[in-house]
Amino acid sequence: MIRKTRVNEAGRTMIETIGYIMVMITLTVAVAMAVNSGYHKYECSVIQQQLVDLKKVIMQRYAADGQYFNVKWDDLCAAKAGPRSLMPSRECEENDEGEEVCHCAFQKGMHQFDGPVQIGPADCKSGENYCETFFISFDELPADVCAQLALKSWDVTEGSDLERMEINGKEWGWDFSPIVKVNGGKPLPAVVKDVAEQCQEGYVNKITWYYN
Repeated sequence: MIRKTRVNEAGRTMIETIGYIMVMITLTVAVAMAVNSGYHKYECSVIQQQLVDLKKVIMQRYAADGQYFNVKWDDLCAAKAGPRSLMPSRECEENDEGEEVCHCAFQKGMHQFDGPVQIGPADCKSGENYCETFFISFDELPADVCAQLALKSWDVTEGSDLERMEINGKEWGWDFSPIVKVNGGKPLPAVVKDVAEQCQEGYVNKITWYYN
């Protein structure tokens, strides 16, 4: 009786394993097809450029500081820094000295798919106004766009300073990063199989990039 139960359990385990493998193969193929198809192709090229442009603007704006403690939309709005397609709307008013003071109407931008874009400092030293890294997050992304952005190949002119990436709570880092060695994160660059597990159907995906 015990022997039969163990055989049945082993059979169920094998069936469950095969079922899981088939689901993952289906997801991987679906993501690969989405990445290579024309669906959202133009919009995806636009949103990739928005990400690159925003990264460049932030790095140039705070280059003199040598760190990113002050990264925020209000700072970019006041400086009229772009990219214009991502910027929150500005509100301007006169102060007591008669000078025009401008700030962001909202503390978020909007990307090509009308989802929120957040920016800010990261990896800040405790008790100090010093942050070595800044983040950019794109939220409410469709699955195929999530996949294409996650699989983006960063080159020297666009993002050799990418420190890590997070998709729906799962982290990716370079081989030498503690994210991979200590925290069990996935290695960069991301591969289709790993992305397929994280990018979900619907406009529910969030990717955060960290730069230093």
